[in-house]
Amino acid sequence: MDADDRRGLAVDHPRPAPRCPHPRSGCAPHPLGTQTTGDVVNGAARPTQAAVRRDIGFFEWFFSADTWWGNNGILESLRETVVLCAAVTLVAVVLSVPVASVLAHLRRAELSTTWLVSISRAVPTFAIAALLVPWSLRSGRGFEPIPIFTALLLLALVPIYLNTYTAIRQVPEGAVDAARALGETELSILTRVELALAASLVFAGVRVAAIQVVATEPIRAFLGGDGLGRYVRDGIGQSNNTLVVGGIVLIGGLAALTGLAFVVLERLVLPNGVRRLARQQGKRTT
Repeated sequence: MDADDRRGLAVDHPRPAPRCPHPRSGCAPHPLGTQTTGDVVNGAARPTQAAVRRDIGFFEWFFSADTWWGNNGILESLRETVVLCAAVTLVAVVLSVPVASVLAHLRRAELSTTWLVSISRAVPTFAIAALLVPWSLRSGRGFEPIPIFTALLLLALVPIYLNTYTAIRQVPEGAVDAARALGETELSILTRVELALAASLVFAGVRVAAIQVVATEPIRAFLGGDGLGRYVRDGIGQSNNTLVVGGIVLIGGLAALTGLAFVVLERLVLPNGVRRLARQQGKRTT
């Protein structure tokens, strides 16, 4: 073989392994072998994957100390979910209860406000958050918390507003007239009579809203966030039933505990007479 033939031969040189484009973000091989954790999109870091062997059982995974502790453990995901859901519920109460109480006391805007709030039920929460994600990325705010917070807030406003408005309207007119006859101001009637008698139904609206927020918050994991929904997301991506079942158990358990916590809080805060009056009003309406 002469020199010309040797020059015509193609020599395959080994290619170096690809380097992590973001070494500070802790890049690691993706469980599916197609992505890396710690990817960055428009300056926003994607969440890490919860990689678990497919042959591990649910109870072995769930009761393992490594599953619960650490930066990527269940306790950290639980903390993120609880903080977000508590903030959403608190803001929804602050926005809904005063507006609904005043409008119900004045007997105004019943049809328009109820129609407007009810229409918001037809808009999927996931769609609202998904529409806000591109804007949040372009503005440099990352995947969260603005998109998911806004979507969950709109979800929580509905039951709190409707329950508060309905509860104020159902207060017996005799109690309101008696307060006016005693010289009470309209603000005093609203806060000391109407809201006091309607507190049980208002609590019920807050409880329903909080449970809905907790049950819907896992969509956050499918929009670039974390929280308890990450186990369902990662389980689906890895075809790992252990992670999927674990995520479902955690989300369902937190929703049940949320409802129980509000029931206990209502018993501790509200007098027995108020709760008994609410039950009597419920029987009359049914």
